[in-house]
Amino acid sequence: MKEQTIKDRIELYFNELSKAQQKVANFVLKNPTFIGVHSAAEVGDKAGTSETTVIRFCYAIGLEGYTQLQKEITLFVFNHTSESTLGNYVSSKKELFNDQCLVEKGMNKDSSKIIRIAKQIDKKLFNDATHKLHEAKNIYIVGAGASEFGAQWLHFTMNILRPNVRLIQTQTAELIRTLQEIDEQAVVIVISLHRYFKEPIQIAKALHERGITILAVTDSKLAPINNYCSYAFILEQPELSTIDLMPSLISFLNILVTGMMTFDPVYYNNQRVKYDDFQYSFISDRWS
Repeated sequence: MKEQTIKDRIELYFNELSKAQQKVANFVLKNPTFIGVHSAAEVGDKAGTSETTVIRFCYAIGLEGYTQLQKEITLFVFNHTSESTLGNYVSSKKELFNDQCLVEKGMNKDSSKIIRIAKQIDKKLFNDATHKLHEAKNIYIVGAGASEFGAQWLHFTMNILRPNVRLIQTQTAELIRTLQEIDEQAVVIVISLHRYFKEPIQIAKALHERGITILAVTDSKLAPINNYCSYAFILEQPELSTIDLMPSLISFLNILVTGMMTFDPVYYNNQRVKYDDFQYSFISDRWS
């Protein structure tokens, strides 16, 4: 028998609700991610009712209160996505298939997403986080699944500009030793995108509990990683497509590195020059 979801429950009780409670029900169904991170009073305001009506709505559909509604909605968002990441990616591209301006319009869409996400970033939080990266003795980066691509890019780029940057491999025998070595002078960057692989979250949780600075990059206010980090940067987009998020992710990671460099441009430029000089001499010697 299919397990009843919060959506099923709301639809089952909908006709028994008062008009005001139906407003709440419609708002909850249309804005599930809003529920998980906002109070009952805020939901009531957005739904055009009141906090009291929201609480009564919870009781009317058989819940113990608003906290249970938040919990049920969070589980629903994570476990009942209507389409796969790949499905959302393909669907979002259909309108461009026969367009003569495919390149221009497609890249304009990516640009618009990047600009919209940029406006969401808290400037003070960004400044504090990048300053922490600059001061860190060691930087560790972790990402799994689709998030691994971003982690690898960030590792490659940071490794050119500063020493002691390591990519944490979640599937190797060295993982436990690496976790033991990480101390309070380090910053751990965790990239955790839908579908939120468990290993990076478990690593973040263990290190966060030890007082290690965790900088998280994710795509939802409801993402599990938000519970185990010192800094969280949320790159939200309307459609659930990790593939479509990649241009925005790389753009943000690029700016994250740039932000770190602003605290000592001369030092980072010298690091880059030394890297280039060694790279060129190594390649020259290797192939001569």
